Order: sequence, then C-alpha cells, then structure tokens
Amino acid sequence: MNPDTPTLTERAPSLDRDGRAAYRVPSTDWSVSTAVVEAVAEVADCDPLADNFVLYDAVDPDALDCIFADHENGAARTSGRVVFDVRGCRVEVHADGDLVVFEPGDSEDVRRSSARSV
Repeated sequence: MNPDTPTLTERAPSLDRDGRAAYRVPSTDWSVSTAVVEAVAEVADCDPLADNFVLYDAVDPDALDCIFADHENGAARTSGRVVFDVRGCRVEVHADGDLVVFEPGDSEDVRRSSARSV
C-alpha cells in the first residue's frame, strides 16, 4: 500500500487468516462493488484503471450490489455472505455491511479467481 495516500481500509489483525493480513473496510456510501474494487486496489497496491483490474472476472458487480441491497420493503439484509478471490486477495462481503479484504496470497491464489456464495 502506498503510504502517501489516504487509506480506505483499516488493518484488522484479529481477522488474519492462513497467514494473510486482514483489512476491514469501514462503512461507506459507495456501492458494495465500488468499495470492493477500491479496497482490493489498496490492499493489492494496484491501480484499478491502469492494471487491467476487472472485478467481473471474479464476480458480477451488479449481482453483488443486488445481493446486499435492502429488501423491496426497505428492510436491511441481515444474513448471508459472499466470498471470492480477485487480484490474489480473498474478499468477504457480509450482509451486515462488513467487508474484509485479505492481502494477496501465494502465486497459486493469484492465478485462481473463484466466487462462491455462503
């Protein structure tokens, strides 16, 4: 991460997993997909516009936003999460608004880009 720019993510050592540092994204007014792109770019230290960063390679951004949108009656989503890998980072998006990005893993993780809903 570039130490000269303001950060979106907060280091969350209590969430570290499998030897990978975890970074939590505080609540923002951005869409879930935008927050994911910005957080992954920060944690993976890449430019989403210049480094051929395509979130759609891992997960459909529109679907991601819809999954976590409020119900039609305005009630907030209260359960569910989506976990996927993008740019070598593991991303966990929770219905309660929690977004965690794990630093890039080994080269096998970087090559693999998969999505699953839990």
